[in-house]
Amino acid sequence: METQPVRWTLEHWNRQLYVGWAGARMVLAEKGISRIELRVADHHRGGAGTPAVNGAILAYLHDIVQGAAVGSLVSPDRSIATLSLNILYLSLTAVDDVLFGEGRVIRRGSAVAFAESEFRSKKGEVCCKAAGTFRILRARPEPCMD
Repeated sequence: METQPVRWTLEHWNRQLYVGWAGARMVLAEKGISRIELRVADHHRGGAGTPAVNGAILAYLHDIVQGAAVGSLVSPDRSIATLSLNILYLSLTAVDDVLFGEGRVIRRGSAVAFAESEFRSKKGEVCCKAAGTFRILRARPEPCMD
């Protein structure tokens, strides 16, 4: 089965089930920069036994927002895959209702891209940062999921 090339647009990212499942929404994905927001609910909380956003949720969002930044620079006949993601939790991520994050490409080659991202508290302080490495692949058919 032939697959259509991915169009790395804002709409593409917001149609992805893994973005919506978390309650996230991509608000920008162009020219190597992306922004994401998460409507924080009770099931996102629990970082260090507090009402802060859990670190696993933050890791998940770092991967998505960096992937969107890389994807914004990749042609529709390519796909991307995360090779590595290194996260620094600088402080508890305390937010009332919406968490905002930004990702950006810091270098892109023909086969590998490097990105970084950060999320901020309601006071605007950087709570966690991440650096990621992404493989740029030729688009492949969807895997068989019988």
